[in-house]
Amino acid sequence: MLEVGKPQLDGFTLADKLISRGELEDQLVELWQAFGHVGVDTAAFEAGLAEVVEAIEGWSSVSVGPVETSSGHLRRVLGPGADG
Repeated sequence: MLEVGKPQLDGFTLADKLISRGELEDQLVELWQAFGHVGVDTAAFEAGLAEVVEAIEGWSSVSVGPVETSSGHLRRVLGPGADG
């Protein structure tokens, strides 16, 4: 059941978002493994980590706004320029 104000996404958009989130997690794991085993220097590790953190922050701060459905219930949809 949807909560008031929670975004409602179609299946393809939701799948794309989940794949994107999984890719960020994979990138973080690979970065950590490279730092521990391959000898990536601290500066390169910090730069890669900053990229991952920035992407995660961007992923979770999607611009959404309330929209009334035909049944009169409010739901949220992606705003213009949001990459989903």
